[in-house]
Amino acid sequence: MLRALLIILVVVPYTAIATLIGLPVAMITHSDAILYRLGHFGVRLALLLAGTRVVVEGGDKITDPRNAVVISNHESHLDAPALFDGLGLDLKAIVKKEIFTWPFFGRVLRRAGFAAVNRKDRIQSGQALARAVESLRAGACFLVFAEGTRSRTGELGPFKKGGFVIAIDAGSRVFPVAVQGGRALMPRGGFRIRAGTVRVRVLDPVDAAGYSYGDRDRLSGEVHARIAAAIDQMRSSGGEPTAA
Repeated sequence: MLRALLIILVVVPYTAIATLIGLPVAMITHSDAILYRLGHFGVRLALLLAGTRVVVEGGDKITDPRNAVVISNHESHLDAPALFDGLGLDLKAIVKKEIFTWPFFGRVLRRAGFAAVNRKDRIQSGQALARAVESLRAGACFLVFAEGTRSRTGELGPFKKGGFVIAIDAGSRVFPVAVQGGRALMPRGGFRIRAGTVRVRVLDPVDAAGYSYGDRDRLSGEVHARIAAAIDQMRSSGGEPTAA
């Protein structure tokens, strides 16, 4: 609980200050680069305070992050910062619209081109996904937690199709990623954070341009199977992973 409190006391003020500095600079320069630099520093600071070490395997597989969709499992609140810091990419994401209401943070996400989805409004969600497709075609890299929420059991749940639909529409490369360790450090339903290691394994990409809209279930199933196999292997191997 002490680590969580420390993060709140340090990272929340940092977010406010970074927003007040970053947003005007981004608007003047017409570039979001400053927002991502400040964001990466803030995430790294939060992970340091949490005592979380991120070890990445296969990060060199992402040789070109343009027009790419990173599909990951989701077991902890630590997953997103671990991926953001570990992969070192200026990721955008498809997030719940409620996150856009967070003070300071929501304004940064909106400016950075994150897509807000209202799960109760199919029309709004469709418009958000269409904007994500445009952003991908322009060279963005999106992170998608395809389960839609954190796993309650730690087991990989069924995938929602939105991330695969935008990848097919944009002709993106899909990078399956397995994340393991966060649930033990920060379980769902609590704010206590234990120090430890989160492992991130990047798998071989799949070219979504080779799939049609009618093939979205097949693409989803292939990526799901790859991530599930990687999670099982990571759990069975134990020990410290080898950094890429």
